[in-house]
Amino acid sequence: MSKPNLYTRLAGMFSSTQKAKTSFKPSTLPKPTNSPVSAPSKTVNQKVDDLLDEKDSRILVEKFKHLSQYSYFRERCREVYKLTIHRLAVAKQYELIEEALESQKKYVSSEGFASRIIHLYGKSGMFDHAYKLFDELPNKKRTQGVKCFNVLLGAAANSEKYDKVVELFRELPVKLSIKPNVDCYNTTMHALCKMGLVDEAVLLLDEMKENSLDISVVSYNTLLCAYYEAGECEKGNKLWERMVKDGVAPDIHSYNFKIRGLINDGKLPEALELAMQLKDKGVKPNVGSYNVVIQGLIKDDDLVSVKEWYGKLLESRLLPNKTTFGILVPFLCQRGDYGFAFEVCEIMLKRRFSLIDEAILQNVVDGLAMNSTIDKAKVLVELGLSNSYAAYHLVMPASV
Repeated sequence: MSKPNLYTRLAGMFSSTQKAKTSFKPSTLPKPTNSPVSAPSKTVNQKVDDLLDEKDSRILVEKFKHLSQYSYFRERCREVYKLTIHRLAVAKQYELIEEALESQKKYVSSEGFASRIIHLYGKSGMFDHAYKLFDELPNKKRTQGVKCFNVLLGAAANSEKYDKVVELFRELPVKLSIKPNVDCYNTTMHALCKMGLVDEAVLLLDEMKENSLDISVVSYNTLLCAYYEAGECEKGNKLWERMVKDGVAPDIHSYNFKIRGLINDGKLPEALELAMQLKDKGVKPNVGSYNVVIQGLIKDDDLVSVKEWYGKLLESRLLPNKTTFGILVPFLCQRGDYGFAFEVCEIMLKRRFSLIDEAILQNVVDGLAMNSTIDKAKVLVELGLSNSYAAYHLVMPASV
């Protein structure tokens, strides 16, 4: 069997929490020096492999801290930083996250590196720690610039402290003489929408214009999504007209939100018509477009059309994703169409890419077995066990 690629091995960090049989020995690493070339990339990469193989969270942090002494690791291995902290967050090892990231403060030599640590704290839901580092930057003779400020807003949003996002947005720019950029406004808009204050978020568009900022389609999409998901299609449509009038071209995400809005408003035929017009409008549908339509058809309990649109998805040379699987397979099982559910699951498992719900997969296996389709059930079990990305532990029903 060939050696898994880097991203497969990185993902493997999340699949096990068993303790390692051997302890970490710092002496196995070359001694760092102040020279930026003291640790050749080959040496560091070998140690990264060792870190990725580590199953014990405590030892993982020790290896991470030791590797971070090398400038090559800090500058080039950003994905390892991200996935190491994510693994600890999934395991709710917040004390270890704090230990790992606090150890990085002595390496803060730029606003960019500080922003990375603030971001990682935010992704872990540890906003107070992110804010503390932001406050400490002047003591480290580092600038609290707009880049770092925007990451701080993102950290608050990722920690679901939406009211804090709005508070910081209103207070810090004046206090620190920071001019918010488009990203800062977009993050604040998102927070206001999450708080149900969409009308207030729309007012930020005027403020952006007053500050001579170019409003992007991302700004409008944030607001359109909120209106359409809330079922306020009339307000969404008025905002759409404003977007076009302002010379901002709707993208595929804009149309997907509008299609969802029509469905939520009970206008499925109009939604389907719009979906079929996308190519004529010069917009290429993405997998999200098909997912929105399929979800609407499932809501309408239209099995025939659901299968038809899934076929259109495959014909478009797009691949179904985790969302497709999550909405489609349970519906197929509910309708007793385990044969079609098998086809969907087989494609997903053979991709060896997206993490999908093991319980749903097991439900398909059980349904196939109960309907005397034993061969197909066995195929899914074997595909699940051989999937190096997730290693699904599917089993055949005891009665088989």
